[in-house]
Amino acid sequence: MKIYRSIISVISFALSIYILILNLFCTCFTTADRFQMNYFSGDIVIFNLIAIALALTGVIFCDRIKISEFANKHFKVIKAVLLVLIAVIGMVFSLSCGLGTTADQLYVQEGVADLRNGNTQLFMPTGYMDIYPNQYGLTLLSYLASFAVGTYNYTFFRLVNVLFLVLLYNELSLTGKQIGLGKTSQLLILLTGIFFMPSTLYALYIYGNIASLALSVMAVRFIVQAFEKNKALYAVLSLIAMFFSCVIKSNQMIFAVGIAIYCLFKSISVKKYKNLIIVPAMLLCVWLSSFIPLLVMRNLTGLPLKGGVSYVSYLAMGIQENYQNYPGGYNGFNADTYAQFGGDKEAQSAYAAEVYIKELTAMTEEPAYLLNFFTRKQLHQWADPAYKAYMCIQTCPEHDTALWFYEFIRPEHAYPVIIVLSFFQVIVWAGVVMSLWFVKRHKHLEEALIMPLIFTGGFIFHTFWEAKSQYVFSYFVILFPISLLGFRLFKEWFAARDKTPIKEKIKKLNNTRISWSFSFTLAAAATVLVFGEVLGLATMRTQLPQDRALFKDYISRTYVESWNPLGDGTYILTNGDTKIECELINKGDKTFIKEKEGNRYLTVDNGITSWQEKNNSLTQSFKFYTDGDMLAISFDDDYILWFADGEPQVKYVLYGTLMHTNLDDSMIWHYEKIG
Repeated sequence: MKIYRSIISVISFALSIYILILNLFCTCFTTADRFQMNYFSGDIVIFNLIAIALALTGVIFCDRIKISEFANKHFKVIKAVLLVLIAVIGMVFSLSCGLGTTADQLYVQEGVADLRNGNTQLFMPTGYMDIYPNQYGLTLLSYLASFAVGTYNYTFFRLVNVLFLVLLYNELSLTGKQIGLGKTSQLLILLTGIFFMPSTLYALYIYGNIASLALSVMAVRFIVQAFEKNKALYAVLSLIAMFFSCVIKSNQMIFAVGIAIYCLFKSISVKKYKNLIIVPAMLLCVWLSSFIPLLVMRNLTGLPLKGGVSYVSYLAMGIQENYQNYPGGYNGFNADTYAQFGGDKEAQSAYAAEVYIKELTAMTEEPAYLLNFFTRKQLHQWADPAYKAYMCIQTCPEHDTALWFYEFIRPEHAYPVIIVLSFFQVIVWAGVVMSLWFVKRHKHLEEALIMPLIFTGGFIFHTFWEAKSQYVFSYFVILFPISLLGFRLFKEWFAARDKTPIKEKIKKLNNTRISWSFSFTLAAAATVLVFGEVLGLATMRTQLPQDRALFKDYISRTYVESWNPLGDGTYILTNGDTKIECELINKGDKTFIKEKEGNRYLTVDNGITSWQEKNNSLTQSFKFYTDGDMLAISFDDDYILWFADGEPQVKYVLYGTLMHTNLDDSMIWHYEKIG
């Protein structure tokens, strides 16, 4: 295992140092709306260092308040209480957020409804499901569930996510136990599950993130137990957990590869060569996790289903800019080019390869831009404290949203939470760095390196693949036990540190020949990586203060580029020659427009607008976008309400609400509150 320990320790340490420095100097703020605009803000470094120092001080002196003694005495009760609190908070959020969803989440559920109704339109060439066959697994599981709970049952799926959220933190706590963490640290992991808001918010996101992550962490724990207890049952349980994890989210295969690497070296190290069968079995599980859903979908739809965008298109997209200011993020290249070639995967792959080579060649000709691009790409992924969680749940509120939840997700209220999370993020990475520095003498070294191994795989993969902080969220969460291990190892080192005076140490060092020790190798590897990082950050010296000012302006204006509803009351709305008096009634982020006299509500049905009796449906709800006395009224996000010859109409305007100045004058309203 020496090669395994050395390679994983050196690489993961270097990458952790890299990310720690990113977070010391910068924070990536994502706007809490559907447009996902990113702002790279320079941090006040001294504040981040103080946060780390306070965490270290707390660890050193925690024994004086007898926390460990109390935790050991009441461990089971405290653990049960913390798990229940995680569940209760998740349930409250799930039942308060509203009944809607959009984009990929909605398309998956539409696919389920279509299958139930015998409609295969989404599975036809260049349809959503044909473009993204990685969604087959989640669609299939949702389809099976629909026979018990119906279609579009968002509340059910969110409550299931809450169960997996509890499972996730319980598994992380048990993983901490496996790598030698005490009961206090195990409870701290559970406590993190209460205040680390992104994981709770992702329970509202019907996309499989939490469920697949929980199952992956469980698979890691089972495989460690398989070697510890020498029982094949645990290896089988690991394979099953990993299979279902990859069925839900195909990118969890990175966990499977990490487990396979661990099994390979561990089997050879302990000379239990029969355990090597786990390696091909794990890889077989990954293959089956995509093959079985594909096979079932072919039978359900009666279609050949040979499509799917080329993987090369994701690589090509990963080195392109996008208008949302996160390099390498989604810009539609994969789906657009797939449609451009009529669903011909091979033709798209050849074209994407040409684009990739062209883009990469252009980058290498401008080294400064190359460094700048990848620095911004990594900042967007690893220095976003919220991991786009606030952006993701903007797709939840549709109607019946609790007022407190509506206020909770407002950007001015999300901002202080993100600031706290940014300090938490710095502290976690500091713990990971210390863990990898001190872990070489830890008796659970091989097991403690599994999560850093998986993190390393995730970092490398998303450096070249499509980038989004949402995608690397998993690799941050799995490092919670490793970070706590780092603080514990620091505490042990601090208590047993060499207290020889500095002058004598220097004198001794002058008479000592420096060798390529393990620690020196770690530092050398990190230095090489950080050198490029410093140059990359230097290219952003003008952008960092500019982005900070822009984001503060965004917060102060509160949703000028997104929804900003007017208060309840009676208004005069003026659109050109059209003037109407109406009553506005808000529910969450939606506004209902009611006649001033009468009981009819403005309704949009199949693009046709009319005044109808109240039915509480989404067809009667709108989003209001305000800027001063100007108003844009949006239906279903991409449709703008306007009047022609006194009759209400809707017009499709792609992302039209992003900038009010991009709208035609005929779509701009003026408002006056009269009661």
